[in-house]
Amino acid sequence: MLSAAQSLFGEWGYEGTHIEAIAERASVSPATVYNYFTTKPNLLMELALRHIRAALPERRNLIRDLPDDPVEGILAFEKLLANQNMRHLSRECWRVIMSAQYMEPNGPASRTGARLNKLIRLQYVRLFHTYQQRNKIAADVDPIQLADVIVDLTTAHFGSFVAREDGTVADLLKRGERHIRLIMTRMLVHDQDGDTV
Repeated sequence: MLSAAQSLFGEWGYEGTHIEAIAERASVSPATVYNYFTTKPNLLMELALRHIRAALPERRNLIRDLPDDPVEGILAFEKLLANQNMRHLSRECWRVIMSAQYMEPNGPASRTGARLNKLIRLQYVRLFHTYQQRNKIAADVDPIQLADVIVDLTTAHFGSFVAREDGTVADLLKRGERHIRLIMTRMLVHDQDGDTV
């Protein structure tokens, strides 16, 4: 059913795809689709989770082999996230995913969205711990709070990006880079001359 939904969302768009069409493509009854997912947004969230699970090895590899510069590491991670997000789901689908927390705050789609966000935060905490172990990010920086700031910022940028039909992933990353560099300026370890280590 998820593969059928992904295919139809790609062909007809999220709004143009109906549960009945997904059921027909998946060779099941509409009742079966509703039984598993209850709503189309819930189905979309499960599709997003499937893609996130498939993307985890690529993210882990990046975190294992980070560039020496923490800012470059964050930018590389953001580029990977943006490319992974847009590889399988359209802007329209991401708008639905991101709006779930507002449309049905305690619903299943909202809870799934929160799980996706928590996963990215945890990945950032690992990334920042790695840089602290390398003495690149100051030891007194709380990696959890820094992850919260970076994820909130980049999520807002991604929301603005998917809200429009124009603009490229490169545009998204360029916009985020300025803010990430500003945030990270005070977080990096500096030598006695004031240069970053």
